[in-house]
Amino acid sequence: MDRRQVNENRGSIVKNVTLLGRGPSLKYLNVLPESEIVVLANDFDTEISQIKELSDYLKKQTIHLVLNMVVHNANGYNAINFFTEFNVVKLIRPYLNGIRVPGSSGQSIPLEENFLGDNHKEFMFQGGLKYPYDYAGTGLAAFAYTMLDTKADVVNVLGLDFYDNLKYGNPNYLVKDKDGRDFVRDFWKPEDMQENVCKLVNGRPDVQVNLHTICKNFIGGMEDIQNLNIIKY
Repeated sequence: MDRRQVNENRGSIVKNVTLLGRGPSLKYLNVLPESEIVVLANDFDTEISQIKELSDYLKKQTIHLVLNMVVHNANGYNAINFFTEFNVVKLIRPYLNGIRVPGSSGQSIPLEENFLGDNHKEFMFQGGLKYPYDYAGTGLAAFAYTMLDTKADVVNVLGLDFYDNLKYGNPNYLVKDKDGRDFVRDFWKPEDMQENVCKLVNGRPDVQVNLHTICKNFIGGMEDIQNLNIIKY
């Protein structure tokens, strides 16, 4: 489905938003169309430092950063002067408003913290292992933010691979992870992650989602969602 088809009944300009995760499919950066906003999921400082194509791309973008509150996760960004050399305009925490205390992360980031609103509740897992409402990881919280809070007409996703790479002995990231998590999966299952995606895409039938991924395995029905275009590499 092309960009004009998505919005042909509205008679307005289509708003493209891109979400970048750190998965192996990030190598296909050149397939992305122009976007009004690029949303980053968690700490990209190693990738920015080592992948010139990514650094050059991001320097041209308006960036919204979805970053968890682990105390050291902003250190790498500060080391590369990310908040002064790139156009980072918004900081989003991947938690429902009221679950975490603003300003308690210990991170040094010159941006106001924004938490997820109640419009996210119906799409989140309830009674989880860590929080009463939660998404299946920061990457999925970033996807939810992109779908629900950016007013996007088209969402292009790259670098969200659901840990499918581990089935084939391949690492989780394009560059070596500084925390040693190249072959480690979070406690959330790939099926949980994909369930989050399906609920969000089905819940926003007016948004066209183009998922660029190396993942080969999907839960039942995911590949049949009308407004979800899965481009496999």
